Amino acid sequence: MNVLDIVKAKLPEDELPDEKLLNVYVEEVGQSIMTYCNREDIPRELQFVHANIVIDLINAEKRRVDPEGQTAVSSIKEGDVQVTFGSTRLETRERETEKLLFDYVKQLNRFRKLRW
Repeated sequence: MNVLDIVKAKLPEDELPDEKLLNVYVEEVGQSIMTYCNREDIPRELQFVHANIVIDLINAEKRRVDPEGQTAVSSIKEGDVQVTFGSTRLETRERETEKLLFDYVKQLNRFRKLRW
């Protein structure tokens, strides 16, 4: 089973992007992992981590594209039952990918190589 198969198995079919975009996400995350770990390959032991980062990236892209669905409650007043909604702050694509990568830093550090 490869990363693409894992992503397809974990996400519902209606949430999957088209095949071409999905391949781009897999390659983008793979390149980020290789850059962070100073490697020219991705170890087999990281394939589930790779797939989970791709899934997180897909979900983050959905939130970025549909900010209206991502409103957050900014204040609640109980006396007259008043609820105020605000919007969540959107990250740039590069920053969000980097943030996702660092969520998995503990798992990635085991495979990191030193560079001289």
